[in-house]
Amino acid sequence: MIYAVLLSLLVLVLAWSNGANDVGKGVATLAGSGVAGARRAILWGSFCTVLGGLAAAVWGAALVQTFASGFISTGFVINLGFVAGAIAGAALWIGFATRFGLPVSTTHALLGGIVGSVLVTAGPVGLKTAAIANKALAPLLLSPVIAILLCWCLLLAARWVERRIPAWSSGCCARADWQQNPFVCAPEGQRPAPYAQHVWLGLHWLSSGVTSFARGLNDVPKIAAFLILILTLTPALSAIFVGSPLWPITLVALAMGLGSVWGGMRVLQVLAHRVTPLDPASGLAANVGTSLLVLLATPFGLPVSTTHVSTGALLGVRWGDKLKPQRNDALKLILFGWIVTLPIAAALAAVTVQLLELVSA
Repeated sequence: MIYAVLLSLLVLVLAWSNGANDVGKGVATLAGSGVAGARRAILWGSFCTVLGGLAAAVWGAALVQTFASGFISTGFVINLGFVAGAIAGAALWIGFATRFGLPVSTTHALLGGIVGSVLVTAGPVGLKTAAIANKALAPLLLSPVIAILLCWCLLLAARWVERRIPAWSSGCCARADWQQNPFVCAPEGQRPAPYAQHVWLGLHWLSSGVTSFARGLNDVPKIAAFLILILTLTPALSAIFVGSPLWPITLVALAMGLGSVWGGMRVLQVLAHRVTPLDPASGLAANVGTSLLVLLATPFGLPVSTTHVSTGALLGVRWGDKLKPQRNDALKLILFGWIVTLPIAAALAAVTVQLLELVSA
């Protein structure tokens, strides 16, 4: 019972780390384009993430099933040792990456944790390799490419709209004021009605909110699946929570929201300012592309990575505007995280399982 409680707390720590590492991916465009300050963007993203996580109780069943047992062979016996290895592998790596501002994929880390735990326990026969390839690796690899192409097309549309919005010019007003409301630079007689100005600004807040909502909707079920496994394997705990997935999903969503508020600033600064320069139009295009892909993937149980989709969206913006890499470009850092996350999480999970076996022997 105590072991299961400690393991449940570790799942919530993983959710906390996920929030800290991922919240910036939904609101990076809001802060990077100057529409909102970093703190306000973090609070908005955290709120919408929690809402998306709670919505997973209705729309996230497929992802819960995928991460609870979808990658494991029927003959593999799921126990608390397996859960401990998978969660520890993901939590340790994500916590380390967040501490140093490295945007990494929770989806990759969880998949690595599952693979490492199963391999050290049962070998390759314990894994559904076809399911891993088709339902995990393929979406994870293809989604950033689709995001790049989609956001490149969206950016063309955004630039068409932008040509009808006043450009900033020196002496017109402070550039920060123009970024928050580009209509302040229009001549008095040519300014649109106040409601039209509010619609333009509201779209930025709405698109970043939808992106954060989609992130919570896609990530919470993946983590809650392990909390549900712990409850299933521990009848005493299951009785307390009435065996319903609502409580695990709610706890994971709240932990993720707290982690977002507490530690989301480091990764936000990387994505908002070190991938591509953003203005309101490009920020809007990136948000729309990210939210569309993540929202469409969730009901089908496809574990796309918000990290890679949002980064692909930002790259689509950069290539659409034909921008060259900046001096402190974070793309190499992000690609490094992309390559090493799965194997490192798998290795940490394998080591955890072996240590637990030694302790219990």
